[in-house]
Order: sequence, then structure tokens, then C-alpha cells
Amino acid sequence: MTRTKGRPMERRLRMRGWLRTQTPLHVGGIALDPAEALPVAVDGQDRLYVPGTSLAGALRAWMRGADPMTKGLDDLWGFVEDGVSDAGQASRIVVRDAVITTTTSTDGDGIPHDSLSSRALPAVHGVGIDRVTGAAASGFLYARTIVPPGHYLAFELDVETTNAHLERDRARLDALVTALETEEISLGAAHRKGLGVVTLLPSPLDIHEHDFTTRAGLLAFLGGAPETFDADQVNAGAADMPDRRETLTVQLRWKPDAPVMVRAATEGATIQTLPLTTAIGPDTLKLTLSGSSIKGALRSHAEFIERTARGIDAPPPPMDDDENVSTARQHADAFLAQLDQLDAVRMLFGAARRKPDDEPSNYKWGAGALTVHECVSETTIPSDLWDAVVDGAPDERTDAKRPALPPPVRDALSGHKLDQADHVAIDRWTGGAADHLLFSVLEPHGVEWEPIRLTIDLTRLGDHRDVALALLLLVLRDLEQRRIPLGGMVNRGFGDVTVTSIEFSGNGWTAETTLDQALRHEPLAPAWRAYTDPVKAEGAR
Repeated sequence: MTRTKGRPMERRLRMRGWLRTQTPLHVGGIALDPAEALPVAVDGQDRLYVPGTSLAGALRAWMRGADPMTKGLDDLWGFVEDGVSDAGQASRIVVRDAVITTTTSTDGDGIPHDSLSSRALPAVHGVGIDRVTGAAASGFLYARTIVPPGHYLAFELDVETTNAHLERDRARLDALVTALETEEISLGAAHRKGLGVVTLLPSPLDIHEHDFTTRAGLLAFLGGAPETFDADQVNAGAADMPDRRETLTVQLRWKPDAPVMVRAATEGATIQTLPLTTAIGPDTLKLTLSGSSIKGALRSHAEFIERTARGIDAPPPPMDDDENVSTARQHADAFLAQLDQLDAVRMLFGAARRKPDDEPSNYKWGAGALTVHECVSETTIPSDLWDAVVDGAPDERTDAKRPALPPPVRDALSGHKLDQADHVAIDRWTGGAADHLLFSVLEPHGVEWEPIRLTIDLTRLGDHRDVALALLLLVLRDLEQRRIPLGGMVNRGFGDVTVTSIEFSGNGWTAETTLDQALRHEPLAPAWRAYTDPVKAEGAR
């Protein structure tokens, strides 16, 4: 085996800029207490950050595109040969840790100011729903701490190159910059539930070339005046990257017919149940339908469709009795068995790997092909008004047993289409109000929302594309026909929505393609019939 002495570097492409979080971000840190929400990563100075390894993994995955192998990129990203201890190459791309900040300001040495504190970060919660009982599945409550949108990551990247590879590496860096500017690359965990969307700010952004082969180039580097990277001179065809992944995007424009909200994890000082919000800036919030909430509603209905079409009942959870008390592990296994029954659903929504030694066939779908983005309201709420709702004292002129917001706060909320609604439990014996069971909800009425956005990775579906798309379109049909409520408290009259338009892009469809036309797409119906009833489909041939 021929070994190379050192790693040649004749030129270096250096990029310095800022990534802005567009949706909540979670990059996991070290959990000290398993009962607490999953923490975010902090560095040795107790600053929130995204490790360079996490950034490099996301960038490399995007660059790999539709190619499951990385051979064509090994020279750039490095590689290690299995079974050969001294064979391989380090990456020629250096990605530094990205400190998370509240502004884009830096000191004289370029070190970020205003790092985000980890002490006041919100947490998002989730729970698995048993498919038979409709109640929370045992052992499937989870929470993760998140970095809210509107914060910044100090992004620094170097590409070490040679004159022979310079044109190709310029083109690859330019493609990477474009992907970051257009939000094609997500970071961290749960990005298929809408988390981790970032965008590269156009300013401040510096991309330079350092020439280490000439005296003039070295002096320019040392003097802080290197060559400017000119994107207009880049030959895009020289990038020589794998084919891009094929995707289908769906945009759903909709309006609420009843209050639509996801319940926040925290309670207000006066109102117990508050809608989930997302900070858009230092002074503004918006109501939020989390991607996990929307995805959960769509998955639940997709399972209903597939179980109906294939005649498959969900296995019930184990029953507890005095003679045979089921364990938490048995409850968890029964819940996972419910999820593992339906291949078409797992193609779209994913399947969990149960344990490290599982057979690949049990988790081959992994994260699934469907990404559901977070949906926020068009209506904005001032932060100081929301602080009065969360931390403010109730109106002292009201009965202490029925706390209410002060009239000025309530009037201000009404201007943003939010109002306090009081509810009470009814005593089943007397028919009157039950003692100490009065509760209140801050309900949104007539709030306008941004479109719901779905992205389907068609490359990931492979030969199963037609079956998975058929199921997705059936779900969209039922959503359009007002059969699927969104958000929380749907059994109390919340969550009814009307879809006003559905726009497609990809798979040969355009914004002019209607849902009915997509459903009639020639390969879909035969593929769905063959999947749901293979015996009958074979006989029809």
C-alpha cells in the first residue's frame, strides 16, 4: 500500500457566517437525570453550541444526495476502510463548533458576544397514544429542551484544497452555501417533525481564498487581505456531486372552524391551559402547531385507513389483574407491536429500532420519508402581553374562586383573537358544579395560520413510492373532507379545520395539479390494491 506523506494543501477556501434558527433546535447534551427533559449541548465554557461533528454530519448527508455510498466524496470528507487499521484519510473540510447566540455581534477577535443562556430554555413534550385505548401508552412520555427560533449559530468552515481540485471544490462550496441559504439542510434531532430548520444569513458573510503557493498569497493571508470568493465565476458543472434526492412538497392552505391549539407544557398564573407559542423575535410570539402534533394526527388517520383496507386490528395492551400483573416492559412491547403492523405507514412515518441487536428487517424504514414542518399563526402576540398572561396576577376585583385576567389584559388578548374560557366539571350525583374542578383555557378564535408544509423524500421510498403516496393522498383527501381534527382537545370540540387549497410540487405534479388528479395518477391505484389485497389483485390479472 502506498502511503501519502502528509496532506497536501495549496489553497484554502474559508467561510464565515451566521445560521439563524427558523424553527426550534435540539442538539442533545449529557443527561444527568433521566427523569428530566433531554438537555441541549453545552461546551466547556457552559455556552450552548452545536458540535462541529453534528454540523459536519448534516452537511455530508446533504452532499451525499441520492447516493447511499460515499465513495465519490471520500476524497473530500475522509474515510476509513473496514478491517484495515491504517487505511483512510482525514476530512479536508474543517467544521468548527458553532456557539449559539442572541445576536450576530463579535469582539475584535471574531469571538461571538451574547451567548444564549441555557437556564431559561423551554421544553417540548410528547407522548405515545395507544391505538386501542386512545390513552397515553405506558413508558412513552418524552421531553426535550429546545433552542427557540430567532437565535444564531456562528458558522465557520474551511475547505483545504489543491490547485488540481480547486475548481471542483469551489463549485461544491458554492452548492453548500446555496443549500444553507434555501433551508435545505436541517440540524439536530427530530428534523422530520419540523425541528432544526436553519438559514444562512446573506450578511455578515465572508468567503475568501487563501493561496499558500506564492509569496504574494502568503503575505495577503498574513495581512488579512486574501482573495475574495467570487460565486459568479464558479463553474457549477464542475461540482461532480451525486444526484440530488427526489422530493415531493405539499402545501396546505387552511383555516380553523373551531379553536385550534396545542397545549403548552406550562400553566399561566390565572389560566391553566395556554396554547403553545414560539418566540419569533425578542418582542414577538406566534401560536404554534408543532410538527410532531400534526404528524401524529396524520399518522393516526393513516393507520386507520390501512387497518381498514387490510382488515388488521391493533393488538390490545396487556390487562392488569391480581393474578397476572403486566409489567411496564410488556405494555411498551405491546405498543411497539401496534406500530410495527403496518408497512405502508412505517414507510411514510418511520419505525423505531427497539434494541441494538435487532434484525434490520424490524427497523428498515428508520426515520421514514415524511417531514412535517412546524406551522405558526399569522397572528402575532407581543411578548410583554404574553408575560402578563403567564406570570401576571389575576384581577383582584373578581371572586377568588374564579380567577380572571385583568380587563386591560383580556381586552388586549381579544385584539389578538384570544380569550379566556372557563369550564367546570359536573358532579354526576347532584348534577351541579363539582367542587374545586373549575378550569380555564385561553382559546384562539378566528386566528389566521400559515400553510401546513409536508416534504416527502421519494428517493427514500424507492420501489415502494406508489404505495406510500397512495396512502398519503388518501389521508389528504380525508383532511380536505374535514375528517381529521388538528391540535389538542379534539374530543372537546377543538381542532376542526377547512382546507382551502392543496398545492403539489414534485413527482411530475405542479401547483395546478388537483388532489383528485393526483389520486388518479396511473400507478397509484393498482399499487395500493396489490398491497392491501394481494390475492385479489393477483386474481384480477
